[in-house]
Parts: sequence; C-alpha cells; structure tokens
Amino acid sequence: MTGLDEQMNDWLNQIKSVVPNAEQSAEITEAGAKVLAERLKEAAPVSKKKDEKYGHLKDNITYIPTDIDGEKNGNSTVGFQKKAYIARFLNDGTIKMPATHWVDNVRNEASSDVFAAQRKKYNELIGGGEK
Repeated sequence: MTGLDEQMNDWLNQIKSVVPNAEQSAEITEAGAKVLAERLKEAAPVSKKKDEKYGHLKDNITYIPTDIDGEKNGNSTVGFQKKAYIARFLNDGTIKMPATHWVDNVRNEASSDVFAAQRKKYNELIGGGEK
C-alpha cells in the first residue's frame, strides 16, 4: 500500500496539466471581468446631469487583471473609479433613498455569462473540455 505522500504526488502529477498558472489565471479572470464590466455599464443608472469632471457612473466602471492591491496573482478586479461612492449609495441606499441593488442584481444575472467567458478562455489556453 502506498503512503499518503506518494498518493498526493501521483494526484498532483495527474492534474498538473489542467491547472492554470498565475499568468493564465489572470487572462481567464480578465475575460470574466470584461463581461461583468460591460454588463454593469449597460445597467448603470444615468443621471440627468453629467458630472463635468468624472462623467456618468457608467463611464467610471473599469476592470484590471490584478487584485485590488495591484498584485498579479491570477485575480482580476471590476470596480468603479472616482464614482464608487455613488454606486454604493445607489446600490445600498441611504436614509433618504431606498436601495436599488442594481450592482448585486447585475452580478447575479451575469454570473453564467462571466463563467462562460472564463471557461472559453480556459479552453483556449489549457484545452480540453467542451468548447
């Protein structure tokens, strides 16, 4: 009977070819982040008055292929630039304004599209599975 360490090493050797490295993970998550950012832009509420300095909320939605601190570890981040506080007020509400949960709703509705984009990119980079 083989020991646990030998079994784990065998298992690692079997899955090594299908596990993306950090660079590939960044590309995969960036594909999903791009889809989520586009869906947020489509759903973003537009005010009647455009901010001269920062524009509308949808003009401030962006994504980057790093984590929130700028570290390249395979994660991607979707967010708002200078208008993040406005997005939070609209999503979560305030004492004087009810919550719309538009960001939460878009995240939930876009999850299958985000996953599909990530899966497509994974299959391009790693191969295997359904295309």
